[in-house]
Amino acid sequence: IDIIVQGEGETVFAELLKKIPAGKLENVNSIAYRKNGQIVVTPKSCKEDLSKLPSPYTAGVFDLIVEKYKDYQLDVIIETNRGCPYSCAYCEWSDSRKLRLFPIEKIRDEILWCARNKMEYILCADSNFGLLKRDLEIVDILVETKKKYGYPKVFRVDNEKNSEDRVFEICKKLNKNGMDKGVTISFQTMSPVALENIGRKNLTLDHFSGLIKRYTQAGIPTYSELILGLPGETFESFSRGICSLLEKGNNNTICVYPCEILPNALMADPEYRKKYKIETVKVKYRNFHAVAHSSEEVEEYSELVRSTYSMSRDDWVKTHLFSACSLGFHAFPLLRLVAFYLYNEKKTDYFRFYSGLVDYLLSLPGLIGDIWRDMKYRLDNSLKDGKVYSASRIGNTYWTFEEGAFLQAVRDLNLTFKEILPYLKQFDIETNVFEDLIEYQKAMVRDANGKTNTVSLRYDFPEYFSNILIANYQPLKERKTIIKISPDRTFEDFETYAREIVWYGRRNEAAIYKKHEITITYE
Repeated sequence: IDIIVQGEGETVFAELLKKIPAGKLENVNSIAYRKNGQIVVTPKSCKEDLSKLPSPYTAGVFDLIVEKYKDYQLDVIIETNRGCPYSCAYCEWSDSRKLRLFPIEKIRDEILWCARNKMEYILCADSNFGLLKRDLEIVDILVETKKKYGYPKVFRVDNEKNSEDRVFEICKKLNKNGMDKGVTISFQTMSPVALENIGRKNLTLDHFSGLIKRYTQAGIPTYSELILGLPGETFESFSRGICSLLEKGNNNTICVYPCEILPNALMADPEYRKKYKIETVKVKYRNFHAVAHSSEEVEEYSELVRSTYSMSRDDWVKTHLFSACSLGFHAFPLLRLVAFYLYNEKKTDYFRFYSGLVDYLLSLPGLIGDIWRDMKYRLDNSLKDGKVYSASRIGNTYWTFEEGAFLQAVRDLNLTFKEILPYLKQFDIETNVFEDLIEYQKAMVRDANGKTNTVSLRYDFPEYFSNILIANYQPLKERKTIIKISPDRTFEDFETYAREIVWYGRRNEAAIYKKHEITITYE
């Protein structure tokens, strides 16, 4: 590395291009460079005046690229503001709490450029979209532009967690117009100790439960995020944190990310590391959903938290496995309905069910057991190939651990249930009910063959689970129920299924059949 730009780079980089030919680097602010074997650091300049920054989109910088690659889907990143009012220890987004705004006219022009150039997907780079009143105006611009031009098709944001009503209105508008498939309600951790250590406050679980109900009634999927490895978190607190989200109704999507040390975050400070006994491991950077094992010109690395004062190395591995299991079998719905039944009828909580399932899978001989032992081996060896999972059996793509767990299981659904059945039988469900429950659970998981399927049951499980999902428990009725499933899509191959259902469709629960694909009759 010859030169490092410290802070925002627009003006600094432009100055570098002017000064490098003459070697006058000392006249460029906010950089570090080598001179005669010494490191020289120049004075830091003020933050950018965002009103003076030109747009590379409307300035025509990308016009030749758009023309050359018009047969490709090109995605766009747009900022409407810069900065973050919060100061979470794991994040380097904000080195001050001041929020600066790009002019609304610039944002409008960039959205129009995206539409005219048929950009399908816009990623909004704001830290907390929905924090400002004008964010509703920006959404109105997006919606009207899509109505006129058909583009952009998707506007993906990170939602602000405290502006409840405004964020709800934003999500409702985007969802109604097919521009976003869900709302993110990020917790990062459910542990009060970890929250204090990272300087963050969360919504209460009761408040969260109310939000889930509100979004569910509006037909908007919800999505939660957690970070594994924050100081103060333990195996028990993290795993039960996942379960508490499930218990409050967030069955759709929970995503778990390993805690990563970012250079300018508080967590990277030597004193912070020492205080919380943070041990890290350097792993190859592998991007989720990228092509697996592709050769890179320059290898990049991530620094992941491997243990802290509160979580040992062994517990870090154990927590990852619980996370992959509970999300791979519940958020992805492989055993979700079985878990619902046990929770409501046998008082078996999710922690007991999924922690027992992990132990069972690791001891299981055969293919499914081998897959989970392979995951444990990778974790025990500190993810030497990165924080991703890949296997030729499920294609040439990098997945999260829970995605890999689901894909490995659904690749041969009958084999998966055959090998897991002994574990499920130990919960002493009455035989006829158990047989129907397993048949219904298998039938509701979208597989890759896309064939029509008919299931005959002695019990009305569709009504039973519909009531549970709206927190209106009613006892299971014995009533002959015929379920016909007519999938609304087919797949060329398993890789297409994986891409459309697990990657593209995760937030929209594509892995479970929808109401319009199901016909129920009673006899």
